[in-house]
Amino acid sequence: MPHTPQAHLFVREMGLPARFVLYVLVCLFLLGLDARYTALAWLRGGLNSALHPLQQVLSTPWEWSQEVAGFFVTHGALKLENARLREERTLMRIAQNDRATLWAENNNLRMLLDLPTRPDSTTRVAEIIQTVPSPFSRKVVINRGQTHGLGVGWPVVDAGGLVGQVTRGYPFSSEVTLLTDRDQGAPVQNLRNGLRLIVSGTGSDRLLEVRFLDMHADIKVGDLLYTSGIDGVYPAGIPVAQVVKTEPPHNTPFARAYCRPLGGVGRYRHVAILTPLAPPPPTPTAKP
Repeated sequence: MPHTPQAHLFVREMGLPARFVLYVLVCLFLLGLDARYTALAWLRGGLNSALHPLQQVLSTPWEWSQEVAGFFVTHGALKLENARLREERTLMRIAQNDRATLWAENNNLRMLLDLPTRPDSTTRVAEIIQTVPSPFSRKVVINRGQTHGLGVGWPVVDAGGLVGQVTRGYPFSSEVTLLTDRDQGAPVQNLRNGLRLIVSGTGSDRLLEVRFLDMHADIKVGDLLYTSGIDGVYPAGIPVAQVVKTEPPHNTPFARAYCRPLGGVGRYRHVAILTPLAPPPPTPTAKP
């Protein structure tokens, strides 16, 4: 019969607590040895070199996921930043337009305040608050009326020249018919030769015309037309228009001239009303 080896009866193995204590002591000994003499530097370097490729392979998916997440985060942040910049650009454009409007309005008011004084009238500044919605007339409404002492028929001017006249009065506003209205006209005088004419509106803020002009009348392109003052409505010497074109008679004995208004008809928000001065009281004569 074959002989079967049997384990020794009295052999005792080291228990787990004892092993744990032994391993801890060995680790502490190695830590102290490495800390004092750096004896295990070569081992750490070798392990680091051996594990580096594995670390690179294991960290690649994480890096890719971080890059993808960073791409979407950056893309979203850029979209928000782009939207914010677009909004700021729009606000800056609006502010720039408002600044340009205020600058033009301030410049117009300064020019109105610098109007030369006239011996027969004073000026009152008014603001245009409404345009009369009619395709057949050129009228505006200003914020000065009867309670402010305005009267019907008073001339309305700006820094450039004649604009129109007050044609209807209300308690707190007035209606001004512009010089370019088809039914509006003003007696003028050619500054170059003193020729008296009448300019009429055409319905366009950029054009006036002289109708029923004698074919031999001395009027040329570039002539300046000022109010003559013979109608008793417009004081003499107000700039009105400049001749830009003349037409000879066509199937009619009269010629025609087209003029450019010198005043800012339909362009500005503020105008000046020429208020006529009250005539001085008559001086009593001494009785003999």
